[in-house]
Amino acid sequence: MEVTAPFNLSTMLLVAFACWVIYIRTKGHSDTSNIPLFYYGMIVYYVIAYGDSTSLPPLLVYVSLVLALLLRFEFMNASFTKAISVLECCGLAGIVYFNLSTVFGWS
Repeated sequence: MEVTAPFNLSTMLLVAFACWVIYIRTKGHSDTSNIPLFYYGMIVYYVIAYGDSTSLPPLLVYVSLVLALLLRFEFMNASFTKAISVLECCGLAGIVYFNLSTVFGWS
């Protein structure tokens, strides 16, 4: 599949949305928010539909999704919740990096 300008634009929109999810996670208002789950629905579709055109590894997306589901649907103590949140933000940062490498052609 040829990488085009609309593909790059949609990839950059996913990067911006991932940065917004990281912002929500760092502010701590994410205990009842469904916005990260909506983002993960879009990024899973992106990986399934455009997996051959992007350098984004599906395993990174799926592990980040599991961490987000743990944060959303489990009741844990504060320190374990913080650790899971940090791991999820690291996964989101990896998603941002691989999407930017797809757009800008980094190796």
